[in-house]
Amino acid sequence: MGTETTSFCDDSHIASVVNFFLNLYKMQLEAPDSAPYKIVPIKSQTNSPDYIYELYVERDEKWNSRRMTIATIGEGSGSKSKCFKVAYDNLIVVKIPPKPMTDFVEYVRNIRAEGRVAVNLAPEIDYVAPGVTAILKKIHPFPDGEDLSPEELERKYIKWLVKEPEFQECLKIGDAFVFFMDLSKNSFLSYIVDKMHDKRMFKRKFREEIMEARNLLWDILGFEGKYGSENLSICFEMNKIYSGYETKIRRLLKKYETFCTVSPYEKQKWFLDYLAEKEVKKNENNLPDVFVADLNVLLRKIVKENSIYVSAYKKAVRDYVTKTTFAQNRAKMAGIIINIIDLLASLKERGVAIRDLKPDNLFVVGNSERSAQDYSLGLIDFETSVKLKTVSSCISQNDTRISGEKIGQPLLAGTPSYATPSHLFRNEVLKDNFDDLPRILHLQDWQAVIGMIYNVVTGECLFDKTRKLLSKITKDAQDAIRKKQPLSDAFKTSSQLFWSSAADEFRKSLSKKEEILKSVEVFVPENARTMFLEDVLKEKNNVGKTIRKYVVSQVILSSKKNRKSLIQSSLEKIVRYRTKLEKGGIPETSLEGRKKIIKLLQDLETLKLQWEKQDQWISILQQPRPKMSVYELLELMFNIVLRTMYNPEWGTLFYEHDDNFGYDGGGGSRETTIVYEDTITYE
Repeated sequence: MGTETTSFCDDSHIASVVNFFLNLYKMQLEAPDSAPYKIVPIKSQTNSPDYIYELYVERDEKWNSRRMTIATIGEGSGSKSKCFKVAYDNLIVVKIPPKPMTDFVEYVRNIRAEGRVAVNLAPEIDYVAPGVTAILKKIHPFPDGEDLSPEELERKYIKWLVKEPEFQECLKIGDAFVFFMDLSKNSFLSYIVDKMHDKRMFKRKFREEIMEARNLLWDILGFEGKYGSENLSICFEMNKIYSGYETKIRRLLKKYETFCTVSPYEKQKWFLDYLAEKEVKKNENNLPDVFVADLNVLLRKIVKENSIYVSAYKKAVRDYVTKTTFAQNRAKMAGIIINIIDLLASLKERGVAIRDLKPDNLFVVGNSERSAQDYSLGLIDFETSVKLKTVSSCISQNDTRISGEKIGQPLLAGTPSYATPSHLFRNEVLKDNFDDLPRILHLQDWQAVIGMIYNVVTGECLFDKTRKLLSKITKDAQDAIRKKQPLSDAFKTSSQLFWSSAADEFRKSLSKKEEILKSVEVFVPENARTMFLEDVLKEKNNVGKTIRKYVVSQVILSSKKNRKSLIQSSLEKIVRYRTKLEKGGIPETSLEGRKKIIKLLQDLETLKLQWEKQDQWISILQQPRPKMSVYELLELMFNIVLRTMYNPEWGTLFYEHDDNFGYDGGGGSRETTIVYEDTITYE
């Protein structure tokens, strides 16, 4: 029988997982099911998002205990699976399917389905696929288990479960099977990224900076050297504020006659503590409660009366802490990004599209504190993945090796911050709109990588507003099916809405974070260099064709000479000619004619700018060991994704701001995957 305990978590799924591991502990102890137990929550001392539990089981009139921790991976509703990370001897991912699975044969079939995709990645890409070994080795280790490969051991356990079906219950939560993945000592990428941008850690550093730099308020040169000459006036003002504080604290101490012995250091510490947003606590140094209350009132009043200068001082400190923290993490950020694009290129080489890449689905193999070459990234989730049949299939639709091969229909799912409209529509709809289905599926991973790279450097979501459109797109597709309208048309309309928002948000976000995005530089790995160069060359060729087609089709400057000149002219020459027209030059041209020519030249400027940008990227990528800023890398990748996934013939991109267009994916990196498979019903 159990003992009722007060839990720090009300999540019923977490409670069920904790109970699962309690029962596992009973089996390890060989205690009966009826053995008394207790589950005691332990208060975290580190403000960690993990829940900690002490598990107690009584056996032979003796209480045995052990500890476990658990945290949700991907919060929210509507997820494809509920996922949790559990520390129980080692790190285990527990994945509860959205639909209860009670048939063992179906369960094994699902495990093997993910395993087949994962095997295609070896040995270049590390992976952890679901399996029964992660749990069964804890309760029924085989004598020769250490000598078997992971694949052999997994097969042996499945055969054993067929012979001993009662042990199949060890893999269930409630009446349904769940999936387990053994991550051993690997860390999630999301954990490392979150740690770099941890607001609680930043707040602690901010407070430490104020306390440790106490002497700078009275050291003009030191203050200027640390916080900059532009903040020097703040030092003088803070000196005045402190002088006023000293006068008032003397009066307060005089009121409490027994405090004449308070040291100057203590008085200074009270002042700095309050600047660091920490009130003086009661019972501190045996101070009477009434004195502490009056002291906090005094400090609060001083800060309020001088809020302009105090706020300016805090801003200077925050800016310094932000700058130094970013500098400390810059090399780590670059290393992570190098490994992300290396993984992306390796996926292309292996002919696999994951379609739900995100920090919660990646783990770090090795030490991320070291250089990029000393660790790599592995994958843990293959539910949405699809095999693109051959390596060449994601490069060229004309390769005869893929002739007649059919790409399987992947699960219609994606995480809103990293997904595109193409995640929501089946293969036949995508084929109606694109010439190269494998390339579209592959570029879905590009879009996810773009979002991850931005998140690594800034700690923020790149497509914070755009992600809310996914639920609207789903509803529009539902409406199209109900009204028996072509889904291809719904896809085009949805794409126009989505990419208008995405392009606008991308431009604004990069502009806002331009300084730090340009300050992080990465060496492009050889496989990624090859991948990027192929795509940029292809895009340059496409832009060249678009320029030629546009010039030939226009009738304003229709002579062969003019058309040849427009096609061959540089961006600089086009701009110069357009500027001359706008200033009233070329008097023989009518006003109406000038307007048409100006519009023509403006359109060409956009295309010529793209052409020259492609040339710049090609020049960089043709170097033996190319180096790019994150800003340039994001521009390159988003340009290719946008130009491939959106056809200008579907309509001009626009942006209409609306904070209420549907699903709000929530903040931070703990974002769930949304399944659309059962939302958009195909007849």
